[in-house]
Amino acid sequence: MAVETEPKNAGRRVITQAQAEAIQAKAHPEVAPAPPRRFKIKVSRREALAYAFAASTALLLGVEAAGLTAPDPERDPLLKTVVPPDLAAAIPGGFAYPRFKAGQFGGKFTLTKKATEYTLTDDPDLNSNGKFYATKVDKDPGTDQNPKPDNSTGHMIAIYQVCTHLGCLIPYVQSEKRFICPCHGSTFERYSQWVRGPAGRNLDQFLVTVGSDSSIIVDTGTKLTGKTH
Repeated sequence: MAVETEPKNAGRRVITQAQAEAIQAKAHPEVAPAPPRRFKIKVSRREALAYAFAASTALLLGVEAAGLTAPDPERDPLLKTVVPPDLAAAIPGGFAYPRFKAGQFGGKFTLTKKATEYTLTDDPDLNSNGKFYATKVDKDPGTDQNPKPDNSTGHMIAIYQVCTHLGCLIPYVQSEKRFICPCHGSTFERYSQWVRGPAGRNLDQFLVTVGSDSSIIVDTGTKLTGKTH
C-alpha cells in the first residue's frame, strides 16, 4: 500500500526571490534623508561693513600684486594720517579707505568764529566733536610745529585734545594759562609747546586753513605731529 507523503512546502506559500525582495522593501521602505537645515546668521550693520571692508581690502591686495599703482600717501594727507602706512601702500586707487564727512572727527570743521574775532589773550576754544582747541597765538607754527616769535598779527592753530604721553584727554587750565594733563601731569603752553612732565613731544595739531574772508577750516584728517624734545 502506497503511503502519501506531505508535500515539502505543504501549507506554506512558495515565492520567488524577486517576490521576497519586493515584500522586504515594502516592509522596510527606505527613508529619504531629511533636507539639511538652513540657519540664518544675524549680522549687524557694523559687522557687515567690516566684512565688506575686509573683502575689498583682500581683493585690492591681490590687484596691487598684479602691479597697479597705489596712492601716494604724501599727496593724500587723509590716507597718510587715518590709514596705517602698511595698509595705505597696498590700496590701489584709494577707494577702500574711509572718507569722513564735514563735522565728523577725521573730517573738516568750519568754525563759526572768524579768525579776526580771536585775540591773542583769548583762552583756547574747545571743539568737542573735532577733539581740538582753536586758538590764536603770537607764534609762527611753521617749522616742525615749534612755535617761534613772529608778530602781533597772530596765527590760528588747532591743538589736538590728546596728551602726547599716554593719550589722556587734556584740559586747558584757565588759571594756569596752560594745558595740564590730569593723568600724569604733563604740562604744555597754550600754543602746544611742552613744559614739563613725561610727555615726549609737544601737543599734536591739526591742519588749519584761514580763508581770505577770515573763515577757519580745521582738517582733523591731517594731524601735525608735535616736535619731540
